[in-house]
Amino acid sequence: MEEPRRLGGRYELGGVLGRGGMAEVYLGHDIRLGRAVAVKTLRADMARDPSFQARFRREAQSAASLNHPSIVAVYDTGEDYIDGCPSRTS
Repeated sequence: MEEPRRLGGRYELGGVLGRGGMAEVYLGHDIRLGRAVAVKTLRADMARDPSFQARFRREAQSAASLNHPSIVAVYDTGEDYIDGCPSRTS
C-alpha cells in the first residue's frame, strides 16, 4: 500500500476537492489534532515563481484575518517540498 503524501510532517493529503487558477485544494487529515481539514497548495507550475508565492502568502494572511461563519478559517500556513518543488500551503 502506498504511503499518503504528508506536508510539514502534519497533514496527510487525500483526494483533490477542487482546482483553481493558481491552487489545488485537497481533503486532508491533521494527524496532530486528528481532524479533517482542507489543504490548499500552490500549483506546481507556479510554485517556483516568487511573485505567485508572495500572492499566495498574502491571500492566506488576508483570509486568516477574517472571522465569519461563512468564511473558511485558516489554521496554519507553511512551505514544504513535493517532488523537489516548493509547495506553499494554507
